Amino acid sequence: MQKFSFPDFFRFIRINVSLSITFTAIIAAWINSGTMILHHWLSVAGIFLLACGASGMNQYQERSLDAKMERTKNRPVATGRYNPQLALILSAFLLLTGFLIIGLGHSFVTLLLGVFSILWYNGFYTWLKKKTAFAVVPGSITGAIPVLMGWSCTGGSIFLFIPLYMAFFIFMWQIPHFWLMMLKYGKEYQKAGFPALQDIFTELQIKRIISAWMVAASVSSILLMVIGNRQSALLIISGILLNMGLLSYAAYQLFLARTISYKPLFISVNLFMLLILFIISIISTLK
Repeated sequence: MQKFSFPDFFRFIRINVSLSITFTAIIAAWINSGTMILHHWLSVAGIFLLACGASGMNQYQERSLDAKMERTKNRPVATGRYNPQLALILSAFLLLTGFLIIGLGHSFVTLLLGVFSILWYNGFYTWLKKKTAFAVVPGSITGAIPVLMGWSCTGGSIFLFIPLYMAFFIFMWQIPHFWLMMLKYGKEYQKAGFPALQDIFTELQIKRIISAWMVAASVSSILLMVIGNRQSALLIISGILLNMGLLSYAAYQLFLARTISYKPLFISVNLFMLLILFIISIISTLK
């Protein structure tokens, strides 16, 4: 009988990724409603469970490939600590429970977005990344969907400019994030049989591409502040300083440092996205 372990379970659901996804949904709901969303906790919990289930299903789908890469070889399904049957049942349970909870929240649009996100991530994207190194571009749509889910679960229309542009910002941020991973782990991807950017570009070219996407994500974040629900000088100045800090640090790591310190760079890129959303949510509640 499989012995339960919290560390293995957290690896299985990729707890950090799932919480980050849920955070973007919470921020969108907060901005739309103008208040904290305790009365929408069911929908938020459902979004979290969908993120957990999608991560688990992906590990089930790619267990043989994960075992070939240093970065993923210790995942519970890849090591056999979770057998494939258990992984499939557990991920299906998380997904079905998430869908049920969102359905109980009486948001049909949120439910449809959740179905689309799972089909896109565990269906299309998981297949496409075995075909092309550029799969991350359409694949990043999945990370933008939770913003629309958070917005819709509080009764907002997803066809308004603000939620669509917030989703666009998340989309833009994800691409340099994943291509930084490709820069670091490209050889592992190649070893596992995945197409990698290193098959097409030199390391210097990859760095330039990442830099271009980071600048684009930076511009999109500033525009989000300028044309958001409520303009604020404090918001805009904070955002500009945050962008200047990130771009300066990234430029140093990519082009000036002898060896790239990937961990602090990853943390900086991820923290940038979270802080931008948090600043916007705080200022948007100021009347």
